[in-house]
Amino acid sequence: MAVELLAGVDGGGTNCRVRVRHADGRLVGEAQGGTANVFAGLDAALATIVSTTRKALAQGGLSPADLARCHVGLGLAGANVPSVAEALHAKELPFAGFGLETDAVTACRGAFAGGDGAIAILGTGTAYCVRAGGAQTLLGGWGMLVSDQGSGADLGRRALAVALLTLDGVRPRTPFCEAVLSRFDGSAGAIVEFAGAARPRDFGHLAPMVWDHADAGDGQAVLLVDEALADVEPMLRRTLALGAPAIALLGGQAERYRPRLAPDLQAVLAEPLGDAMEGGIDLARAVRQAEREGA
Repeated sequence: MAVELLAGVDGGGTNCRVRVRHADGRLVGEAQGGTANVFAGLDAALATIVSTTRKALAQGGLSPADLARCHVGLGLAGANVPSVAEALHAKELPFAGFGLETDAVTACRGAFAGGDGAIAILGTGTAYCVRAGGAQTLLGGWGMLVSDQGSGADLGRRALAVALLTLDGVRPRTPFCEAVLSRFDGSAGAIVEFAGAARPRDFGHLAPMVWDHADAGDGQAVLLVDEALADVEPMLRRTLALGAPAIALLGGQAERYRPRLAPDLQAVLAEPLGDAMEGGIDLARAVRQAEREGA
């Protein structure tokens, strides 16, 4: 019988990353592909996952035929939506077996090597996952229209709102507001047209401007950061209330938040032991074990 392989998939809206290991932990290979956004098309996302896994196998001198040896842990943004999970489980995939969890769950598995802990994904969006005492809880992560407070996208959207209030004479015209307005030639119409077509990552491109001006002491930028902290800190405290012994901060905004958090929260921060791909491999290992026990 062919030796089994374990693959961890970190599939998000921007890109798909796959790492493949031998069952004993030795690395086969790692690869990155295009978007694995299940909401933009499930078949396209799965095609990206399969092609990226092939690339990872090729890094170790293996062929597409070795897909059938892979137990795969899929960590996909949107997998916490029941209709998405149901549709994916109905698909035929070329793997020996697979498990499906949202990318926040696999990130948490990876950060604490399958043990107890919580992660806060503070990126273009925000999401939280707690694993404690055999229970698993997801918080947030429902998209910027109804959730994702304190995310890069949320900060960018708020920056545009402040810029419009500046034009109305309601907010003071600080250097931060001037910098935002200059992106749109000082035009309210241009801001509205941008916002109407923008996706979360487009709003997120404005977030560094908020942080940089807050660091420089701009009052309007500081206000936005304070509002974001008022959204993020209660979520972090909720993960502790659910039994998390420590919290790992992940995502592009994480290092901006870290020094601004309350001292008691900083005291429970931990560096992640592994990434979401390692969390996917941990899931794949659990899937393989469950199959053996059920055989």
